[in-house]
Amino acid sequence: MKLRNVLLGTTALIGAAAMTVAPTSVRAADVVPGGALDITVTGFARFLAAGGDLDNARLDPDVGDGLDFRNDTEVHVIARGKHELTGIEYGATVEFEADTNRTDNTDESWVFLRGGFGEVRLGDEDGPLDNSAVGAFTIGAGTGGIDGSVIDTIATGVVKPFNSDDATKIRYYTPSFGGLQIGVSYTPNDDGGDALATTDEDWGDLFEGAVVYEGDFGGFGITASAVGAYGDWKAGGNDDLWSWGAGLATDIFGFKLAGGYFEEKVSEEEKKFFNAGIGAALGPVNTSLTYGQVIDSDDLTGGPDDTALDQPRNLVLSATYALMPGVTLDGDVGWFDNDVDGDTPAGVDDDGIQAVARLGVTF
Repeated sequence: MKLRNVLLGTTALIGAAAMTVAPTSVRAADVVPGGALDITVTGFARFLAAGGDLDNARLDPDVGDGLDFRNDTEVHVIARGKHELTGIEYGATVEFEADTNRTDNTDESWVFLRGGFGEVRLGDEDGPLDNSAVGAFTIGAGTGGIDGSVIDTIATGVVKPFNSDDATKIRYYTPSFGGLQIGVSYTPNDDGGDALATTDEDWGDLFEGAVVYEGDFGGFGITASAVGAYGDWKAGGNDDLWSWGAGLATDIFGFKLAGGYFEEKVSEEEKKFFNAGIGAALGPVNTSLTYGQVIDSDDLTGGPDDTALDQPRNLVLSATYALMPGVTLDGDVGWFDNDVDGDTPAGVDDDGIQAVARLGVTF
């Protein structure tokens, strides 16, 4: 009887345990919101004041005249997790636009997987050309030098060639091998929009690639890359479009030096340009002087009535000062000349100065 009671008791315990464990195991396999990933909320809030001699900028008085204010605010929700069995990291990032005048609700939104195989990102994210290009903009202080806020919208683009911007794509980067890394992306049919600064027509499939090196050479820190993109432009007889470039940035004797050379072709429109810059820390202030210029172009337009441009350029002096933890004061002062090929309409010269001041809080 005792043995029988023991067996019955043991069976009951096993049954109770099974009833307890089984539902828990099922729930553990379910994908449910809350608790599975670490969530971080971050972002920034910035107030900008911009102005300058802009009456003739872009040969369009509507570009800007006198002093103007604007906000630049984003809230980023970052979800991260790690699968202990495989060691694979995973998660998602959503960057919300928070300015009251923005009609688009997000800037970037993507999911990722990362492990010994490298990293894959899927969604609205920069491609390798934009993400890995190196040039004077790499060391730009202030709001970014020649790639700064407002500054880069007034002068003709001398920063990077066209790319897919934040269009929906698949992006992959290999692991780093001795500081060397390769990235590729594929963006299917989409509206180029702002991504193709030279045209607002539709483009077809776009492929981007980058080879990046980060390390030390002769005791100096080096960041170098070669980037490129190729696709087709569906307007005007299904012509092709491509871009490529290479750049280098280094730290030497307390200075930062950087430069890059790029070419692009969108149908019949072609452009070759370079940029270069120098940066230094002067006590609590980071400074930079960056310059960019188109050195050769074909069918490059930028003014009313498709006014042809020749060798537009932009020179920007920038500075950043940390006022307190999480708060910076940034500024850029630039001179631009959107050099026109031939006479400008009514003898107007498309050149001038521009200045931007920004108070930013990062959280």
